[in-house]
Amino acid sequence: MKASWLILAAFLMVGFAYSLVTPAFETPDEPFHYAFARHVAQGNGLPVQDPQSPGLWAQEGSQAPLYYLITGVATAWIDQSDFEQIAVHNPRANIGDPLYPGNKNFMLHSGQWRALQGANLALHVGRWLSLLMGAFTLWCIHRLAQLVFPNSRSLPLAAMALAAVIPQFLFLSASFSNDNAVIAASAFTLFWLARLLAKADDTAISRWEWSVLGVALGLAALSKLQGLGLIPLSGMVVLFLAWRRRDWRILPVSLIFVGAPALLIAGWWYWRNIALYGDWSGLSHLMDINGRRQEPLTWRNFWPEFDGLRYSAWGVFGWFNILLPDWFYKLMDALTVVGLLGALLATITALRPAAPRPSPLAPRPLLLLWLWLGMMAVLLLYWTMQATGSQGRLLFPALASVVILLTAGFDFWLHRLSQFWQRSFWIGLLALMLSMSIYALGWLLPNAYFAPPPVTAIDDKATPVNIRYGGDGALRLLAVSVDRERVRVGETVPVTLYLQSSAPLDDDYQLFLQLLDENGLEIANLTTHPGWGRNPTTLWTPGAIYADHYLLQVTERIDERSPVAARLYVGFIDPATEASGSYLPLPAYSADGEEITPIVGGIVGEPLNAPGRSALAAPVGSEFGGVIRLDSAEIALSEDRRFLHVNLLWEAIGAPAADYTLFVHVVDDAGNRIGGFDRPPAGNRFPTSLWRTHDRVVSQFSVDFNEPLPPGDYEVWVGLYESDSAGARRLPVTAPGNVHTGDGQVQLAVLRAAS
Repeated sequence: MKASWLILAAFLMVGFAYSLVTPAFETPDEPFHYAFARHVAQGNGLPVQDPQSPGLWAQEGSQAPLYYLITGVATAWIDQSDFEQIAVHNPRANIGDPLYPGNKNFMLHSGQWRALQGANLALHVGRWLSLLMGAFTLWCIHRLAQLVFPNSRSLPLAAMALAAVIPQFLFLSASFSNDNAVIAASAFTLFWLARLLAKADDTAISRWEWSVLGVALGLAALSKLQGLGLIPLSGMVVLFLAWRRRDWRILPVSLIFVGAPALLIAGWWYWRNIALYGDWSGLSHLMDINGRRQEPLTWRNFWPEFDGLRYSAWGVFGWFNILLPDWFYKLMDALTVVGLLGALLATITALRPAAPRPSPLAPRPLLLLWLWLGMMAVLLLYWTMQATGSQGRLLFPALASVVILLTAGFDFWLHRLSQFWQRSFWIGLLALMLSMSIYALGWLLPNAYFAPPPVTAIDDKATPVNIRYGGDGALRLLAVSVDRERVRVGETVPVTLYLQSSAPLDDDYQLFLQLLDENGLEIANLTTHPGWGRNPTTLWTPGAIYADHYLLQVTERIDERSPVAARLYVGFIDPATEASGSYLPLPAYSADGEEITPIVGGIVGEPLNAPGRSALAAPVGSEFGGVIRLDSAEIALSEDRRFLHVNLLWEAIGAPAADYTLFVHVVDDAGNRIGGFDRPPAGNRFPTSLWRTHDRVVSQFSVDFNEPLPPGDYEVWVGLYESDSAGARRLPVTAPGNVHTGDGQVQLAVLRAAS
């Protein structure tokens, strides 16, 4: 008994820490669960659902009410009028995408430490009641495991400890959620059913024992719809007891003494649903508010959801957006398969009348656990067919089944080993899971929600920009650091902004970063509150410097003609324009007060595939200055002889030291220039000073002669010169390739214009 109390004490201690470290309303659906209980605490009774105008409780107002009645009564003495002031939603909240690196906070001000008063106190009282329900669940698991392992003292403790250190169970037990009520009610009901099965052969079952089962079923059914699954499970146990004893009088007795308290406790709520909604379960309104699955469940879309189910059974925090290390999930997958396979073999052994090794397991409660786990899997599959978002917590009413079966499975494999190796396995497994729980508590959650402290100095590698935003200029961008020179679609650019306010800010300004191509079109965009959601501007200390680190992902396709010199635009959204959805930027000013466009840097965006040689192009191979090669050229005169179409493929064989301009000259047989153009090879898209070895660029231009060319022969010459030299400093031809060369130019073609 001492060991079990130590497990409970450790669970309560770590769970209490979770309740404090996790910011208010940062567990799934917590603000909606809380709003339901607050509605009850204010003496309003149960909410009436309207899908067209759901209240603050949203879809949770359709849930069975036991948890909300308990927490509502427990918090009725607290003034919770500040709820809507502290529950400010983060408009950029990242929900359900753990791979997205920012905006883990559902609430905008989650990084602000709040005193335990008002709505925050009521929320934590509810969390602590949940934690007590979690502790009760562990007690039930221990008692149930004692019935499954009647000849062992250590295995029931192992099952209890295994449940206690599951990171997801700790996180859930420290949250304001009705899941905790149905988990506790399910664990107790399983324990009581196993207790009744232990009396199947000879011991009489009293009416009070049947009544306890009825109370348990009523509480489970009033906790959540999943609890209704315990009713058919109990019916199977009653039928087995009647068959085993050959006493069918058990059926009417159990029906009366189990059914009456269950109906008395939970029946009124289901009748209320029929009266209000014409739907005994209330699911129709819940689904209308929460959203129904738009596409039928298939094997293709089942497996990604199954991944989420597996991960979140062991530990996914926040609003389904904070992950443990990937290797942990893979290890737990392997252990789950091994454990359940061992449990299956152990069950078969326990059921065999003449097994070579006496089974340490009681077969009847073991079968009960399998049956309940299977029923929960079916209920979860049914829910998944109706709505998206399979989560591991939906399996937790069967937590007792899972941990006891895993314990039985591990013991099946371990019994062949010495006591030393058996103890080592259990110590290692429990230590691993406890360390993951502590890691999430001490590292993952604080880093997801709490803003890093101000920095004392700007990094020497950062580029000063000194831009001020807004009419008063209180919002400032001091410097920018871009830690990558080139990027492709799907890749990210690390950007650090050094931000400051010169005075307290009354608005929470949204920040945006964009990469713009040569036409001003976005190829990357990120909009967030500073600190990637964690550090809204109203929390800033005037004069402090905040180093904001972002990963700006390129999402738009880059034209394959060439890389693009993308410009980094950093701005803040004018709060006055947010309500209309226009999201206009605040004006930006330089240090001397001139209004500017806040372009603060640049990066080269590369296409996924470099351009190749056209099928109609002729190879050239001429090299200019030893750094740029003209790979091929396609020269075509239009049928009306008014236009010359030029298609050139360049490749950098070094790093050009300057920006060069491409010239194309068309001369007649007398040497007179009759047309041409002077433009950068990639237009204003990609200056040559940014070219690096192996860059490939396509130049596509047309020469307009204004009128048809007279009959005759015409030469087409191409070259490059330094852009700031007005054509005076041509890049020398260092290798002629397959064409004639001249003064810093090569002859690409001789055209014949026929009459």
